[in-house]
Amino acid sequence: MFSNYEVLEINARVTPPQDKVSFPTVKVPSHVGEYSLSPEGHFENSSARICFLSQPALIQLPIALALCNEDAGGLSIPKPRYLDNFFYFLRCSFKNFIKRNDEGVLHLDADIVCSLEALQLIMCAPYEYKKNWTLAISKYRNTIYMCPVQNTQQALSQPIDLLKAKWMRALRKRCLIAGVHPTGISNGSQDRNLEGQYYCIFRTEISGIHVLFDAPILAEHSINTSFGLPKTFVDLKLRTIKMKPSEWANHNRSDVLKWWVESFLTGIEKIYIAYHDRQGNVHKIINRKLRELWRDCEHDWSPNICGHFLSRCLGNIKTLLANVDSASTVYLLEYDAENGNLRYKYATERSEYTFIPDWFRLMMEESLEHLNAATQFQI
Repeated sequence: MFSNYEVLEINARVTPPQDKVSFPTVKVPSHVGEYSLSPEGHFENSSARICFLSQPALIQLPIALALCNEDAGGLSIPKPRYLDNFFYFLRCSFKNFIKRNDEGVLHLDADIVCSLEALQLIMCAPYEYKKNWTLAISKYRNTIYMCPVQNTQQALSQPIDLLKAKWMRALRKRCLIAGVHPTGISNGSQDRNLEGQYYCIFRTEISGIHVLFDAPILAEHSINTSFGLPKTFVDLKLRTIKMKPSEWANHNRSDVLKWWVESFLTGIEKIYIAYHDRQGNVHKIINRKLRELWRDCEHDWSPNICGHFLSRCLGNIKTLLANVDSASTVYLLEYDAENGNLRYKYATERSEYTFIPDWFRLMMEESLEHLNAATQFQI
């Protein structure tokens, strides 16, 4: 069903000289919507799962994350499947994002719709030497939809990664405060409210390409939080308190680069870093400005190279799908971490990777009919 592989004319290891001296034009992201995921991963059209980060007092340190694991099992963050929840959000916000062109055809007001993870994978590719990844890409009514899919050749998570995930769940439980229920009434169950995940929808422009993406978000707690004042978005990360020089270099090229990319794309300016020992005891939590993180790593990676690769890759994807207009057609774009190559194959018929739901396509078509009928009635 799928075509033979072809290589995309771009390589993450090849950096034109001009990419090193400047950063591409990227507009500051604007927050244009929100939704939540329940603990079971179900879509909720509200901000019910928003959590605020409150830095523990010094008297509460150290935090023994290993001892909290038995209480953190319910705080796992549900991972969306493809763009299912994004499509549910678009259905609930139809009037805000769906437009009609001069020919009367309804379409989404964006060049690319994707997840933050998809953008992060592309932007970090110039320095990713270990993990392959795959993106599923479709184009329908002049909008490209793009999301990561499970790579069948990807190795299973290592024990150290699973341990860090458990420690992060424990840290979230100690540092996060659940937001007020949309009704304005707290249900009195702090642990229950901490479950699930709050997502924001962001709009940005990358070298003239209009991108709409969703991202899991934390907000910073303040005395004004309960009064509904504008939220300041932040992030929470874990870092080993002592590392060898070689470990620091690897940490900067992998973990810190991803932190920087995710925060840059979502407009986050402050990251809280919990420093822990090998036994999982957090001894201090320090907030760092995004610019400080970049300066600490200026010898390990370049934001200019990452930014230009993202811009060039999105441009190549637009060109590749220039003549495509089908909710069933799917391109699989695969990144080879060993050599930096990007190759793709595609299927024009429905397959297991087809991810634009039929109900979304029918909604666009039926809404068009209703819209035309209403227009004719007015005339």
